Amino acid sequence: MPILNLSNYLTALDNAPDYSQLFTKARYLAEVQKHLLDTLPPQFRNRCTAGQHTSDGLLVIYVDNGATATRLRNFAPSIQQKMNQTGIRVENIRFRIQPQLHSPESEDAHKKTTRLLSQAAVKHLDRLSGSLPAGSPLQSSLAAFLANSRHK
Repeated sequence: MPILNLSNYLTALDNAPDYSQLFTKARYLAEVQKHLLDTLPPQFRNRCTAGQHTSDGLLVIYVDNGATATRLRNFAPSIQQKMNQTGIRVENIRFRIQPQLHSPESEDAHKKTTRLLSQAAVKHLDRLSGSLPAGSPLQSSLAAFLANSRHK
């Protein structure tokens, strides 16, 4: 039996009547995505994707975080105008948050960051710890914190 690549399987499924509507929708969404990426400023192109485009002109854009959604809302009129110029009717744009759990950027963001206290900060915290009643919860916490920060 010959080994077929994914493209051959997708082509075969595309010709199957059960899947033709799905593949038609997928191709259309890929076209919307292409035009969306062409309309966006470069700093947002890898942070969002077209999620849905309805016949009544609703475009749903999935973004990776709230800050990106807020910034893109400012560009919504421009995105709408440019998409309409390409022949894709857009009457309304909605942004939905969908974090990309396995993107290289999110993996870098979750790496443990070691922060060091300055000598002045250690000195002031040490003085504060010494002024607190011995055995108090805050004094004990500060002492443990300072001991941990001195070992790094």
